[in-house]
Amino acid sequence: MMGFLEFLEQTALGTFVRESSSFFAFPGFLFLHTIGLSFLVGANVIVSVRLLGIAPGMPVQALRRLFPFMWLGLILTIISGGGLAIAAATTRLLNPILVTKVVLVTIASVILRILEKKVFSPANIKNFKEGDGKAMAAALLVLWLAVTTLGRLIAYSATILGSSH
Repeated sequence: MMGFLEFLEQTALGTFVRESSSFFAFPGFLFLHTIGLSFLVGANVIVSVRLLGIAPGMPVQALRRLFPFMWLGLILTIISGGGLAIAAATTRLLNPILVTKVVLVTIASVILRILEKKVFSPANIKNFKEGDGKAMAAALLVLWLAVTTLGRLIAYSATILGSSH
């Protein structure tokens, strides 16, 4: 396993992100990661709080237009996060904080897709009733809060987990 992680670190992408002084290296990947999370989590918060009954005057049908932004944000987040992880694969990809974050992103993405199909599909949105998707919306808010918090804690892994992380 460690051999594979060392290989990842030494790829052109890993070396570029880790060692280049270009804005498009580490700062650029971090910027794209932030933009992706903003699209994903920001739009998701709007959808979720509406499904939880806040702003009942906002038409649910209009929120359907936010899903492409959420999926674009997820793609940007995965690509940029992958680049950031590869740059220090031997430590980051073994970091339990990052592993937990990836698991939660996966769970949240599955719930988001189910929510999109069950509540926001063209057939179902016409029959929307208050309360539809409420449990999924609450779960997504909790999951994205945990994901963003864990993402921030990765920078402090050595303090939290010890110097080997």
